[in-house]
Order: sequence, then C-alpha cells, then structure tokens
Amino acid sequence: MDKTPIEMIRILPDDDFRLAKIFVDLGGKLDCKSKVRFAPGHKTWKCVFSRKKPAKTLYTIDCTESRWQVKACLWNIDAYHDVLAKCSDNIKNTIIHGYDCKTCNTHCKGGAGFTFNNIRYQKCVGIVFVFSNLCEGDWNDLASLIVKEYEATCSV
Repeated sequence: MDKTPIEMIRILPDDDFRLAKIFVDLGGKLDCKSKVRFAPGHKTWKCVFSRKKPAKTLYTIDCTESRWQVKACLWNIDAYHDVLAKCSDNIKNTIIHGYDCKTCNTHCKGGAGFTFNNIRYQKCVGIVFVFSNLCEGDWNDLASLIVKEYEATCSV
C-alpha cells in the first residue's frame, strides 16, 4: 500500500505527529522528492526526502507507532557552521560524535570533512546523523540546518 509522508506519520501520537510534520512540510517547502516505504525487518516506516537536481538525499524520517527520528545528511557543514554554532549542545554533540570515516570500501571518497570550534572532523557519508527525542526548539534548529544543507548543495 502506497502512503504519503503525512499518512505515514499519522501513526504517531499527537505531539510527535506535530513535530514530525515540521519535516514533512519542510520537504514540500524545499520541493523535495519523497519516497515512503515500509522496512519489514525493522517494522519501520521510512520516508526519504531528496533534492531533485542535483539528486541528493537530504534527510529521512523513520517512524513506528511509538517513536520517530530524523536521519540528516549534513555533509556541507563548513558552509553553515555559524548556524550550527547557535544550536543546542544536544545537536552539536550528535554531529560531533557521528560515525568517523574509516574509508570502509573502495567506493568511499573519504567522507565529509568539516571544521567546528577549530577541530577538523571527517564523518562517514554512508552513515547519517540520527536525531531523536529532541525538544521542539531543537527540532526547529535541525530543520534550519537541513535548509542550509539544501542551500549549500545548490552551489555544489
């Protein structure tokens, strides 16, 4: 059965639905292509939001009836590190402690590098930054980071 992103997140409790809707609406605002599917192995609904041109995944919403999360592909942080600096420690720590690139296969281009607080990081592009259980302000800040990523990919 095909679902729209809104139909997918309707399984969430009201407060979670309202917060997840921020990201569904963001996909529309950014004119993203969305693809909803059910992952039977995890019993999770997933909706991938991608840029149309150049084709590039920006983020994914994963949800079950009891939880949801956003997996964000933030690979151009150097272009908007000033926005990240204004985010909560929770968001900063999720990004800083993301999976480090270990050039795990022959197709790896060396991960995504960025500098934050004068420290150079090299994060795996195959594994995204996973955000869950954030307060409303943090969800809004994450949406702002995704917008900045979208803008940064326009100039790539």
